[in-house]
Amino acid sequence: MSADSRRVRQTSARLRFWLPVPAAALAAAATFIVSGIIRGTYPFGPLPRNTNDLGQQFVPMHAYLRDLLTGQAPGDFVLNWSSGYGVPFFGDFMAYLGSSLSWIVLLFPRDKIDLALFAIATTAIAVAAAAMTGYLRLLRPSGPVWLAVVAGVSYATCGWAIDDAAYMTEWLNGLIAFPTICLLCEWIWRKRSVVAFVVSPLVITLLWTSHFYTVYMATIGAAIVVLARVLSDPAGGSFLRRIGGGIQCLIAVAVGIALAAPLLLPTYELVKTATPSPDETFKPLDWYDFLSRLLPGSEGVGSSPGLAIGTVMLLFALSFPFNRAVPRWERLVWTAFVGLTLWSMQLPFPHEVWHGFDSPNGSPFRQAFVIAGMLVVVGWMSAAAGVRNFLAVVVPLLLVGGLFYQVQDLPTLTPTTRQVVPVVAGVALLAFLLTRWRPGMFAWVRRAAAMLLIGAVLVEATLSTAAIDEARAKFMHEYDPWGAKQDRIAALMETARDWPNIRVSPSQYTTVNDPMLMGGQGAEYYTSTIQDTLSKALIELGFGYSSYGRAPIDPKNPVVDSVFAVGARVQEKPPGMFELVRREVGPLVTLRPGTPWVSTDPGAFGVQEAALGADVYTVPETELESGKGATAARRNGAFSMRPLAEGATVDLKLTTTCAPGTDVYLWGPEFVGGALISGDGWRQILKPGVKRPGIYTGAPMTWVGKTQTNGSVTVELRVSGPTRIPERAIGCLDNNRLKAAVDQLRQNKPASVDVGGHDVTADFEPGTARTLVISTINTAGWECSVDGGAATAPGTLSGMISVPVDANARSVACTYVPRGLSDGLLIAAAALGLLVASAGLLLIGRALARWRRRRRTAA
Repeated sequence: MSADSRRVRQTSARLRFWLPVPAAALAAAATFIVSGIIRGTYPFGPLPRNTNDLGQQFVPMHAYLRDLLTGQAPGDFVLNWSSGYGVPFFGDFMAYLGSSLSWIVLLFPRDKIDLALFAIATTAIAVAAAAMTGYLRLLRPSGPVWLAVVAGVSYATCGWAIDDAAYMTEWLNGLIAFPTICLLCEWIWRKRSVVAFVVSPLVITLLWTSHFYTVYMATIGAAIVVLARVLSDPAGGSFLRRIGGGIQCLIAVAVGIALAAPLLLPTYELVKTATPSPDETFKPLDWYDFLSRLLPGSEGVGSSPGLAIGTVMLLFALSFPFNRAVPRWERLVWTAFVGLTLWSMQLPFPHEVWHGFDSPNGSPFRQAFVIAGMLVVVGWMSAAAGVRNFLAVVVPLLLVGGLFYQVQDLPTLTPTTRQVVPVVAGVALLAFLLTRWRPGMFAWVRRAAAMLLIGAVLVEATLSTAAIDEARAKFMHEYDPWGAKQDRIAALMETARDWPNIRVSPSQYTTVNDPMLMGGQGAEYYTSTIQDTLSKALIELGFGYSSYGRAPIDPKNPVVDSVFAVGARVQEKPPGMFELVRREVGPLVTLRPGTPWVSTDPGAFGVQEAALGADVYTVPETELESGKGATAARRNGAFSMRPLAEGATVDLKLTTTCAPGTDVYLWGPEFVGGALISGDGWRQILKPGVKRPGIYTGAPMTWVGKTQTNGSVTVELRVSGPTRIPERAIGCLDNNRLKAAVDQLRQNKPASVDVGGHDVTADFEPGTARTLVISTINTAGWECSVDGGAATAPGTLSGMISVPVDANARSVACTYVPRGLSDGLLIAAAALGLLVASAGLLLIGRALARWRRRRRTAA
């Protein structure tokens, strides 16, 4: 045989070996797509699929990413000028956008951003199936090819992937990372080549910048798998050789993580200073509730682990401890490791370790995909060895049947679960019986059995995906995809685009991240990495908040708009019709007196006035008139009120006097109840139950009407439970004074202002000592220099950036520098040097070994 023929045959063999990888990817993607067709969800029907965070975080942020990549966004990858009046972006990029699949947004028009997210999720599921199939083929090359495809699909469509991660798109990167890291370590383990050692850290870096949170969990899971391989691999050579392979894998992973440090460290700094959620105490589940999630089609997002990997792979996994075709020591090690890892999900300390010592608010079993992956791995190892002995067949059927019987009445089971488990288990038993024919006899029967199992797995995965999606949609909020409403708002926003001269706000008519979704530069912003200083500063200015302070609620207040240069805003009036409201506002950068004026008015009224630099509110003493059926008391600077009868609704009144013709605003951040809004009827300020322990929801300052011609003010309130409101909860805004204050700000703007992606430079004429103020909340990372001097952290005026300048100063330059970036770059440089040096040493060692072999041969 010629050399060319051998190469052709080798290439053909490699292609056949890896053919199951794309097959698994296509099959997994097909099940996800067909499940959407069955359900009739977007883009295949009228039902929305933008569940919770998918609609309110991932879709808007991917729209903003598309704007960044196409040069349409006002900020850059360091700072986001669109949200929260200017916020750090590294944390959001790492938490929501870092996936290597996010570039897919460029393939879709902006008004099809929802379709782009569907494509990203489908692709991620396909890649996860491919990665798992590739790892399994490398782990046990002798296993049935068709079963490797089935195993890959079962992993990629596991309960966690569909129930927890499909609407948290970035979480799917953890699903990809677990088998990928296992595959890289297996590559290093088997080949011990320089290429494997160099390429693996680069792939690890890509994974860790995709979604560090779930990839961290995937890395722990891969470490457990590698340790099991080191302790039990019968074909891995001596124990020292196995240890050496494990150490090489550990080094590759550590170097890969270190190379990601320029993104990881700034993100860590942002997470440390983010608005915290209330402390959570982990509570283990009842074991029946816990284990019920092993069954396909079961649903329990946010409360129980999505462990399901399909009935067939579950049966194979349960056969592993009893399969005598697998070496006994290997069975013992892997069974112990899988069992202990499963048990760790129910223990407080391992729970903390899995979640980076920050117990999450909701979804306490976010690491479930690792357990699902390990079950698929042991199931494949058992199937590849051949399931023949009696116990390996009967015990799994009994265990699954017993679990199915015991959990029949639990709410985690869907009707689909109750139908598919017995049917697919029966099909699996039938397929096993058919394969009892001797090899070579009735080969078509064996092929028919394989096709029967493949069909059962794909149908079960599709129906389970549809059932989980349907069950989840019954209690989770869903956002409509981009439609006519978004088209109208986006068109209005485009007509007013004038950044950085003014900000244009889309308000909040679609999501809590509308500025990223619709464009503009509004205050709305919701993320897990929102800085605590930003949340607190906005709340002090009269903003409301939800999600424990992580989502500011814009009060749409003219004073706030004037301070933060919001010169145009979208307004809905009447319902369903939108218009753009413009107003004269202060500029983005202003020069104030050397000692800025400070208001003496209480609460948010005074903070707003100090930010504006003028007295525009009258905040009078108020009286509370309580009718029959309610109690009211004045204590600690607030009115405490409650109905006498449990569940009753009582109307009360706040009364005072202001100048005639002024606008009346109500400020009651903790007021649970309603207020009568002039011309608009009753409006709920805060709903009952929102003030749970910890910071949950606060009300924004609200316009309630105008003073009467005689100056009297009456604000009608309605309460149905215990609540409180400040004694001086009413502020009367004089619009003439506000106009004069805005004119003063406009007169005192710098001669020129240049706003870059994450910096602001202002030039002005020298004169007297002054304070330069940038209408952006001062979060840690901002540094300012005067006339090119040393950069220092700026001061704060009502939460905004302020820089004192002397009479001779001519310019101020402020730049946002992510904390931890310089340290991250140093760590990455050191890791890169270590990688290059290690690769060089390996190459030299290999060259020396070849030279010695040639000398021995020559001798």
